[in-house]
Order: sequence, then structure tokens, then C-alpha cells
Amino acid sequence: MHTGHESAPSKRPFLASDAHAAADGYALRNLFANEGKVKQLTGASILLAGLSLMIFATWTESAMAQNASAETLMLTLTEAVDMALKQNLDIQVANLEAASKQQDRAIARSELLPHGAFDASDAVTRYNTKATLGVQPAIIPHDVGPYQAIHVGSGFSTPIFDLTLIRQYQESGHRLLAARADEQTVREETVLLAVSEYMAHLRALASIIAAQSRVELASRLAHQANDLLTDGVASEIDVSRAQVRLREEQQQLIDAQRDAETTLNALKRILNLHDSQEIGFPDQQRFFSTLPLDISDPLSVAFKQRPELHSLSASVKVAELAHRAEVAKSLPKVAFEGRWNEQGETFTTLTPGYEYLVGVRIPIFTGGRLNAERKRTALVAQQAQRRLDQERNRVTEQVRDGQVELQAALHQVELGRQQVQLASEQVSLSEGRFKSGVTDNIEVTAAQDSLARANDAEIGALFRYNIARAQLARAVGSEEQTYSH
Repeated sequence: MHTGHESAPSKRPFLASDAHAAADGYALRNLFANEGKVKQLTGASILLAGLSLMIFATWTESAMAQNASAETLMLTLTEAVDMALKQNLDIQVANLEAASKQQDRAIARSELLPHGAFDASDAVTRYNTKATLGVQPAIIPHDVGPYQAIHVGSGFSTPIFDLTLIRQYQESGHRLLAARADEQTVREETVLLAVSEYMAHLRALASIIAAQSRVELASRLAHQANDLLTDGVASEIDVSRAQVRLREEQQQLIDAQRDAETTLNALKRILNLHDSQEIGFPDQQRFFSTLPLDISDPLSVAFKQRPELHSLSASVKVAELAHRAEVAKSLPKVAFEGRWNEQGETFTTLTPGYEYLVGVRIPIFTGGRLNAERKRTALVAQQAQRRLDQERNRVTEQVRDGQVELQAALHQVELGRQQVQLASEQVSLSEGRFKSGVTDNIEVTAAQDSLARANDAEIGALFRYNIARAQLARAVGSEEQTYSH
């Protein structure tokens, strides 16, 4: 059986089950090679062949699923962000919303364009004169008909001047701009979520490495306490204290592993990946770097780039145009419409007929509805402007707070690294003192506590810096530009 994939090299080692599958495939090929021999098969042979084919298909599907799930997807931070921008469901929903506003704009434009239609009708009519008129004139027969009427032709209509329709079309354009700005807002927020969860997972991985190192140190010190107890240098309490410390470090390792699993699950949800997909993180060292965010004037850039400001600015335009559309309802409207067709009792007696009409409509009295709608839309426009002003103030606060937080996180990273270095030296010195019998291992466990706190502080400071950098980029409106290709 030729599958078209025989030339591709296999990435999976050849197993014993492969040999069984190949034997089954060879038997099936021999079984169905000659069509004339199939008629000679017994019922049991046919059943056996069918079962073998089902087993072979099931095994193939299972092997393919295992291979697919076994492949590890290596993702850098940039690749993770790009994948989130392509596959995140929130972004897809925002794309559909923008596409819907595009169709609304096309609908609004269609109201300004001429409309035409083709009509054809063939009617046969008969009616009772008295039932129709209420009386029976002597000069009119009691029954009229049946008679036939045929109309075949086209009709059209087009607005000549309707300022309301023009304003509504302009309004739909700004609604589309607002929808696209909202879509960009969702993209920025998705990038921030992806970066946050990616960094949270890198933080968990760094915590695992630090916890494993401390477990190894605690285990070594516990063995050292046992050896010193054997030599008569240490006491039972020293051994017990070292064992307690070892259990504490093991618990910290379990907690770090739990955090790694939970952050990985959250990242898969953001990237819209299957739960069984394995992910590798080739740029784990990125977590330990403090990359700067090169933006000369963050506040000015934020006022230009923040999609929320663009969306609210478009919403202000929408409200203003909606108000102007309500004002235009009080103005005259001019429209032109008509029809041209062939009319007759039969198809052989058709004659041309037409009607052309220019209409002018001026509202005189509407019970106060137009005045109320004008006032209502004016209030809506004022609310939209206030929301825009409020958002500008919020953006200013976010940018300034983001700058302060980034600078503070950078100083905390520097202090954390110094703290780790000092704590490591403290552990080394206390270990030497305990080994020499100068002191008990209370000093050693205290140094281990200091080292654990220093590790956690450094990792927390690095995580704080990476998140602060991402949040400042989000406040400026350049999150996607900073973290994607």
C-alpha cells in the first residue's frame, strides 16, 4: 500500500509494534491483490481481514496523535506574542466586530445611492360592484370581470437632497474607526497578557532552579550534620534542624513546580493551544535581563498611539454627527423616483407606461419629538467628550506611574543581586564555621533562610521589572510594537 510518505525520514524510533503493523499491511496487500481470489474467501477470512484493518487504522491514528502531542513547541517571547495575535479568541471576536461595522458603513452608503428594481405582474381580477362600492349603480353591471392586467418593467428611486442620510453615512465611518481602535486595544491587552503569563512562567522556572539548588545545598548540609554527629562534633538537634530545613526547601520546590504548571496552563489559554501541547522556552535567560524601553517622550507618544484615545475620539465624532443628523431632520428632503413598464391586458397588446415623481418633504409638527432628539444627542456628545477627557487623564497617570515603577523595579533588581551574593557568602562562611566545630548549625540554617529570601527577592524583582516594562509599553500604546516582530 503506497501512502506517498515513504521517502520522508521518520523522527520516531522503529518499535516492535511497527513490525506487527507492517506485517498486517503486507498480509492485507496480498489478500486484496487479486480481485478474483476475493470471491473464494470464507466468511471467517473476511471477518479476520476486517478486524485487522480496523486494528491497523486505530494503531495508526493513535501513533499520529502521540507523535503530535510529543512534539515540543519551542516558543520565544516574540514568537509567543505573534502566536497570540494570530490565534487568541478575543482578537478574533474583535476582528469580527470591526468587519460588522464595515458592513454597517456599506449599508449606510447604499441609502445615498439610486435603487432600482424589476417588477413583473400578471393579475386576473373580478369583483362585485355592490360589495366594492356599497351601492349598485344602474349603469354598472353587477359583476365586473374577469379581466387581465399585465405590468412588466422597472422602477427606481434616489435621494436628491437628504442631509440626514449624509450625516448617518459619516457617522458610520467614525463608528468603523472606533471599532478598529477597539480591535487594536484588544490586541494590546492580549500582548500584555501573553507577556505577563510568559514572564510568570519564566519566573516559576527560575524559582524551580533556585529551589533545586537550595534543596541540594540543604541535602548536603544534612549529610554533613550526620557526619559531624558521627564524629562527635555535632548534636542530635543539629541533625534534626538540618532535616527540617531540607523538608522546607523541598516544599518550596513543590510550590514552584505548581506555579509553573498553572502559568503554563494560562499561557496555553491565551495562545489558544491544545492542553496536551508541550511548550519549550528557549530564551529563559531573557528573564534575567533588564532590557530598557527606549521612548524619548512617553506621554506624547501615548497621546498619539493609545487606541483607547482613538476610539473615544471617534466616538465623540459619532455623537456629534448623530446630533447633526437629528438637526438635519428638520430640513426639507428631496427625492426622485419613477417607473417605466409595459402595460396591457395580454402580452400582444402591451403598451409603454411610465411615471416620474419629484417629492419634497418638510416636517411641520412632530409633537416635540425632533426637538427632544436634538437635545438628547447633544447630551450624548457632551458625555462622549467628558469620557475622552477622563481617559486622557487616566493615560497620563498610567504613563507617569509606569515610569516610576520601572525605575523602582530596576533599583530593586540591583539590590536583589547584591543580596544574593552576600547571602551566598554568608552560607559559605557559616558552613565552614559549623564544619570546624566553632558553632552549631543554627547559624547555617539562618544563612540558608537568608539565601532563600535573597533568591526570592531577586526573582521577584526581575519579574517586577519585566512586568513594569510591559505595562509601561502598554500605557504608551506600543505593546505590540515592542514585543512582536
